Amino acid sequence: MNSLSASIGALQTNSRQWDAFCSQGHCVVLAPPGSGKTKLLTTRLAYDLFNTIPPPHGAACITLTRPAADELRHRLHLLGTPERSTLFVGTVHSFALRRIIAPFAGLVGRPEFATASIATTQQVNDAFKRANTIVFGPDGDTRARRVAIDYHRTKLSDDAEWAASGVGIRDAAVLYEQHLLDQGLIDFSRAIATAVDLVEQHELVRTVLAARHPRLYVDEYQDLAPGLHRLVRALCFDYSIHAELFAVGDPDQAVYGWTGTRPELLDELAATPGVMTVRLDHNYRSRNEIIRVANLLRQGAHHMVGDRAGGAVIATRYIAGFRAQCDAAAQAAQDAHKRGVLLHDIVALCATNAQCRQVAQALRDRGIPATVRSTEYGQTLATTFVEACAAWSVLGRENSSHSLGTLLKRWRQLLGSRWQREDDVRLTTLLMNSRRNATRLAQDFLNELLDLGLREGFESVTRSEDAAAIADMSAALTSGPIAGLTVHDLSQRARKLDRVEVTTMTLSKGLEFDLVLILGMDERQMPHFNSFDSPTKMAEDRRKFYVSVTRARDEVQIFCSGYVQWSNGNRSCDGPSRFLAEIGLYP
Repeated sequence: MNSLSASIGALQTNSRQWDAFCSQGHCVVLAPPGSGKTKLLTTRLAYDLFNTIPPPHGAACITLTRPAADELRHRLHLLGTPERSTLFVGTVHSFALRRIIAPFAGLVGRPEFATASIATTQQVNDAFKRANTIVFGPDGDTRARRVAIDYHRTKLSDDAEWAASGVGIRDAAVLYEQHLLDQGLIDFSRAIATAVDLVEQHELVRTVLAARHPRLYVDEYQDLAPGLHRLVRALCFDYSIHAELFAVGDPDQAVYGWTGTRPELLDELAATPGVMTVRLDHNYRSRNEIIRVANLLRQGAHHMVGDRAGGAVIATRYIAGFRAQCDAAAQAAQDAHKRGVLLHDIVALCATNAQCRQVAQALRDRGIPATVRSTEYGQTLATTFVEACAAWSVLGRENSSHSLGTLLKRWRQLLGSRWQREDDVRLTTLLMNSRRNATRLAQDFLNELLDLGLREGFESVTRSEDAAAIADMSAALTSGPIAGLTVHDLSQRARKLDRVEVTTMTLSKGLEFDLVLILGMDERQMPHFNSFDSPTKMAEDRRKFYVSVTRARDEVQIFCSGYVQWSNGNRSCDGPSRFLAEIGLYP
């Protein structure tokens, strides 16, 4: 039995999964953590490509984040999914850029977007600063204005919504976009807005897209912001020529509110006439005690069920402060490892990046390898390639989990039509030579890769997302928070085995571990004090905690102090998080 047949057979053991797999027309699957929804989606896509979508037609499979897209590709590869030029698997932003804007903008009279590249973080900041100064002057609450502008641009707000945000806000937004466009640049919000415009306004675009991608598969639909939701509706519902939709998601796992996401959009989609809705309730990942606690956080939503007995959720208070929490978490990781838990099956989760760095240091102080998931630059094909090259150079295939063959394949993908056989030789030579100098600066290593041909590979508009992420990576390594990082240090970011992962609650989404350590569960930190007067933000903070708890297979340990010590020396003494009281674990 091949892997696809085995995966289909496994779906037959769950009647609701099987109903979704056999669905005709549009289908939305509402499913909790650990329910196998991504497996369901990839199995259905692989089956459709083999049986119901004849070449040269293909499909588009999209999600929000690069790690999630990588997981989709990995699963589809294991299922033996055939490769086609009309099969797209990636982020929704990449889909907008590569499959809508690049091929169609010039054809329909928008050439300025057809050749535009994605702006770097620094270019975005400079354009915002310039627009704000021209419209408002150098003074005032710049941060609040930027939040308002980002919100309305992501939401694709109408005239009335922009007007309600205050005088000058839309003027500054228009000026900001024009500053970027004058440099041949756009940001991700403009990319989505442009893609929506092209699909909504031009039948030619809709017709060609429907022929190339007659089916659209969306993973973690609740992560899509209103603009992305509108793009999906334009592709699948609002016109006579459309794609067939198969989407999976969970409103209770919506944790990207700062990007404009609204979990109710998934419920709205599920209620659309003509859509078959399937609700899963079985969590195959977590033990029953973890599921019981997680259900308390769902506050009346459809409860999960499980069949793995046991499990533990424990909360402990350390009145000596966050540093004591870090030490206790490091001890817990060490004890678990002695019991036989692998280090890469342990994760430490915090509310902020600064807390993550403290936890990672506490682990290393005890001799426990730890990796902090990167937040200084985007995780794209290019940046993960650079990290993987560093890992192979320093650690070799055995310890890096990366093969030279895989690196060369990704190298050819990045160089595109510029690739020649000699490029493989030059890359291999660079990697072999780097083994002898693991302590040199990571920025120098990056520059060598760029000079080797990576820079020219980014000249294609379809690689502009990678180019922006590499620019952010370079800035972070040169003068940013990771300046001075060595090649050896960079290699650790690509290594997943034999080390504890440390990341934020938000970035933990999509991961799973035997043991989950959650630190900083104190009032005003989680939930954050900015959420106190906003029911929407409070609900999102609760969902972040819910997502964190459900990363665990076997055990969750929660740490708090009862107060928050701020960097300015002030202390907020408001007790442990209210969420601990909600689950009956107020220490």
